[in-house]
Amino acid sequence: MTDVDLTDDSTWRWVLSQYRFDPERNERRYVPIAVFDNEADFDRAFSAYAERTQSKTADGKPSPAESGPITGKVMKPGYLAEQARGHNVRRAIEHGADPTPFLADGPLPHNISVLTMRENDGSEAEQRG
Repeated sequence: MTDVDLTDDSTWRWVLSQYRFDPERNERRYVPIAVFDNEADFDRAFSAYAERTQSKTADGKPSPAESGPITGKVMKPGYLAEQARGHNVRRAIEHGADPTPFLADGPLPHNISVLTMRENDGSEAEQRG
């Protein structure tokens, strides 16, 4: 297992997270616990972490800081850039600005789609995303 940077958007990453208090943001959220460069290492760590959490709960000693569910996700290359573009498009639309400059930078996340209408021809619609 090698050290993998969560923010390295050029590689595939398997991220193990737990829902707990994040002191940096002063809120409960899914906090990344470990990042892996392959699925086999992720699966082993996920199983070990789940087993450890279940045994603490069975013993009646769950720590309040580590009592939330664990989860995992795969981050493909370019994932963070897609998410940032999606955020910028959403914010532009919310503020009544034209999101077109953000659409030219690359693909949007799979859960975002933008429909535009041109004023000179109301029957023509273009969908991006």
